[in-house]
Amino acid sequence: MATIARVGILVPGSFAGTPPTLSEFTAFFQRADDLGLHSLWVIDRIFHTVNVLDPMTLLTCAATVTSRVRLGTSVLLFALRNPVLMAKTTATLDYLSGGRLILGVSLGGRDNEFEPLGVSMQQRVSRLRENLTVMRKLWTEPQVTFHGRHYHMDNVSMEPKPLQKPGIPILMGGRADAVLKRSAEEANGWIAGGQGTPEAFREAWQKVCGYAQAAGKAPDALDAGKLMYISVGEDRERCREQLRAFTHAYYGPQFDVDANCAFGPPEVCAARIQGFLDAGAKTIMLGPTWPDVEQVSRIAHEVVPRLQ
Repeated sequence: MATIARVGILVPGSFAGTPPTLSEFTAFFQRADDLGLHSLWVIDRIFHTVNVLDPMTLLTCAATVTSRVRLGTSVLLFALRNPVLMAKTTATLDYLSGGRLILGVSLGGRDNEFEPLGVSMQQRVSRLRENLTVMRKLWTEPQVTFHGRHYHMDNVSMEPKPLQKPGIPILMGGRADAVLKRSAEEANGWIAGGQGTPEAFREAWQKVCGYAQAAGKAPDALDAGKLMYISVGEDRERCREQLRAFTHAYYGPQFDVDANCAFGPPEVCAARIQGFLDAGAKTIMLGPTWPDVEQVSRIAHEVVPRLQ
């Protein structure tokens, strides 16, 4: 690979029609692992009108059929999750996968996803921060006593611990200034979503670096992730239509494929991705519309070598 950036694959996890089979996902995961791609990433939504597969189940499936590729969430709706159960799930997956998990998290999903889960939207920031505290304590301490706003526990123990020490890397997803600040101060880096220009990415990443320096942390130690949907093929209009159908089913018709996606011949896709690498992205998560072995092969063989 020509680039020093880490190039991973965003596993397609939402489908307007029937989802792929386990055998299709298995072949896709194994191909990404064999090709030397850095990572596999999964999305998270609780409620939707289309089929959205559970992220931790997908990552578990990926872990069982791969040996080296990193496994990440981009991003987990963490304010909606119970941190004790997530500590157990993530520690177990990290242990069984040989220390390959990366946990991208965000405040939460759409408005209608909070109340059914018993979570107040007004408490989402306090829940996110307390969730992180509880989970990290359970990852690292032999016995945990904690009394916060939302969770209380005395002398509890949770094993196994994650294989990675002192814990699983945590990245923050989002665009608000408060998220950028938390990415620098309370996490191991930041993830930008599937919309936005390289210029906007550069501006946000510079803010993260500034917040890190102010907190006494080295910006070079932080990751800068960028999600981008992709379709590689000689027929550019056909690639565009595949992305339009996929993204509009998940995000809605307001999603601008031309402004936000990479599609068409490999050199065209590489040029679009390069803009974000030049803006400071360190980990690129490229999302095809289906777990297609040929598509992930084209990304690895024809797109990645063109990146600098």
